[in-house]
Amino acid sequence: SQIKKSRSTNSKKTIYMRSIDVCLTHQDFDNYDHKGKIVVVIDVLRATSTINTLLFLGADHVKPIGSLEECKNLKDHDYIIMAERLGKKVDGFDYGNSPTKLREKDIRGKKVAIATSNGSKAIIKSEGSEYTILCSFLNIKSVINFIKASESDVILLCSGWLGKTNLEDTLCAGGIIAGLENFEIESDTALIAKALHDKTNNILETMRLSSHAKRLSGYDNQIDIEFCSRVNTQPIVPILKENKIVLS
Repeated sequence: SQIKKSRSTNSKKTIYMRSIDVCLTHQDFDNYDHKGKIVVVIDVLRATSTINTLLFLGADHVKPIGSLEECKNLKDHDYIIMAERLGKKVDGFDYGNSPTKLREKDIRGKKVAIATSNGSKAIIKSEGSEYTILCSFLNIKSVINFIKASESDVILLCSGWLGKTNLEDTLCAGGIIAGLENFEIESDTALIAKALHDKTNNILETMRLSSHAKRLSGYDNQIDIEFCSRVNTQPIVPILKENKIVLS
């Protein structure tokens, strides 16, 4: 049901529409009341795409970590450790933040810890929500279906890049809004996201225009940009439970 709640007055029913809002960077998230709401964390390039891929390949769970030191320490607890800063793999870690460099034989059944510049921090900030789920283009339809099946208001939390808005995250948020009906759009940021999606004919070509795609291109990661533009190729919903991301 997409109806949040109803109240009967003099035999007439007043219907309350569920609301949906968009936060464009995780640094802005302190301005949003997310208690009791579904928070959808979006980091298309690349954290939520990578975490979705990890679970799709059979990882037991993924633990989002804020600091490199804390992530590195989990190596001693049988975790695969992954870290990226400014788009590059950090020395001393098993992987960076590239979904195309993951190998199923290394991942299946394993515990994974990941520390990224923006995405893992956004996930951690969502603590206290009713549900925190992760979205990228890889699983956008599954996320839309999850939202439709629930009864709560929604905040789409775009990770952004070091406090700046990201084109690809905003575009993905707009795609979620476009897939939902009977939601009250809360803000101009949600209107902007939906307008961007409605004007976009080619996700990959639009993503290639983004500042982060250009940043990644310099690190020979064109394959990641193409991979992360694919729609509904990994139909799962990663959900945060007790500080671990698992399949919903």
